[in-house]
Amino acid sequence: MKICYGLMASSKQEQVDNLIQLLHVSDNQIVIIVDKKSEDLFQFLYNKYKDTENIYFILDRFDVYWGGITTTTATLSLMKNTLNLDYDYFTMVSESCLPLYPDSEIKAFLERHKGQEFIDVRFDWTKRSRLHLDHSKPYTAWQRKHRNLMAFRDVMVDTLFGWTVGKNKQFKSWKVPTTLLWFTISKELVGYLVKTIEDNNLIEKYSKTLIADEHIWAEVIYNSPYYDKLLLKNKRGGALLYCDWYTIKAPKLLTMKDYDKIYNYKYPCLYARKFDLATEPEVVLKIYENRKNPDFKCKYK
Repeated sequence: MKICYGLMASSKQEQVDNLIQLLHVSDNQIVIIVDKKSEDLFQFLYNKYKDTENIYFILDRFDVYWGGITTTTATLSLMKNTLNLDYDYFTMVSESCLPLYPDSEIKAFLERHKGQEFIDVRFDWTKRSRLHLDHSKPYTAWQRKHRNLMAFRDVMVDTLFGWTVGKNKQFKSWKVPTTLLWFTISKELVGYLVKTIEDNNLIEKYSKTLIADEHIWAEVIYNSPYYDKLLLKNKRGGALLYCDWYTIKAPKLLTMKDYDKIYNYKYPCLYARKFDLATEPEVVLKIYENRKNPDFKCKYK
């Protein structure tokens, strides 16, 4: 079982460096893309790892901003740059993610479930406003901070007046597929996503939407044979990822108080997010230890 990690990094130099070292074990491969705005981080990582076997950098970088299409184009670039590599599963991570178990335990789980795809594809009509309304302008800092208020406003506007103010007429259905950017999928599905998105010019279709990266993959997978291979259908929890979305400031920054919940989640979880080494070091250092301990066993079968 071979894993290729797609790492999207934008900040937290020490944390992303630690993550690379945690992932760069055995025959794992890592393809890294750094936000164009984070030049110091890029230079640090590139100079340190440019000659390291199985670590690759994407030099054609993107100015990634929250909610914008560049998050999707950066992810697509990561995927395309893995297609000439030899691996079984591709896992998307950022510096805020951590593997919860030793590499051997993660690979053993994937080997037992080989043939399945681990990505959430659910339906949520309240997300239609992200696609239907015109979001061609990036969110301001104030809008980003108050994104829940903005989301409520957009849902109300689209529900009451969407038929007159909606700009993206190709998004008409109230049955809106949605997903998360962080997932584990087969190399075969990676190739299918890249080809389908490019052949159908879906980047252009989604260019004026909000948080396209939570919808474009879901649309393609839902309309493909791979939908039947998902670990879970129309339910959050199928991406092998623990993430607490049930707070106002979602996703929640995880602390030691969340440790037991992380390792006792009702669905299989091999990874978790969101972590911050600077502000909540205790839980991060504990999970570092678990990752490095070959006797730390995964409870999920």
